[in-house]
Amino acid sequence: MRSAIAFVSGLATGVGFAKPAAAQIEAQIFAGSAASLPLPITISQDGQPDLHFTAHWATHPGRQARYYAWRIGIWNGTRGWRLDHTHHKICLTNPPPEVAEFKITNGFNILTLSRAFRRGNFSYSLGAGPVIAYPFNTVRGQPLPKDRGLGGYVLAGASVVAMATRSIPLTGRLTFDLDVRGSASRARVPVVTGHATVPNLALHFHGGLGYQLGRRR
Repeated sequence: MRSAIAFVSGLATGVGFAKPAAAQIEAQIFAGSAASLPLPITISQDGQPDLHFTAHWATHPGRQARYYAWRIGIWNGTRGWRLDHTHHKICLTNPPPEVAEFKITNGFNILTLSRAFRRGNFSYSLGAGPVIAYPFNTVRGQPLPKDRGLGGYVLAGASVVAMATRSIPLTGRLTFDLDVRGSASRARVPVVTGHATVPNLALHFHGGLGYQLGRRR
């Protein structure tokens, strides 16, 4: 009887039905900045001609609200899943005469769920998710009220984000992490009596700290 139990146990292990090891969990927080490509945007208001122009953007990472990002990941061996938040910011630097102010700085929030892979201390992930925006704008002398959406935040669109990260062990479970992201987003935010369609392509550059729980397999 004992030999039969041992045989079944060995067979289960051989075909992959053994009890899995505990997953590894990572948490990371980053500071950084981003560079957005100039892209055409459209501002539409009731009873007014549409404004079409190529927007140039600045990030101003150190001004309130500050630019930052964070991540939580769950790994099983070399594959995992990640939840990322990139607190992106875009400030229009070439407004036409009709636009006194146009920025999304509290911010242009990109939330993504990503499939992740790693090799050694390098990891890569590709994900998608919503854009939640807090716009500030004044178009044709009409400032946007702050009571739009949920406390000023609106579900504005969606993003696809590719990420590459290099983790450098420091001490114990702590790491220093260098992170680069490329995001492709399309957002639609309110203006008084209308809306603005805002595409965004950006490169994000981050440095930060990470903490890992569990042992790599």
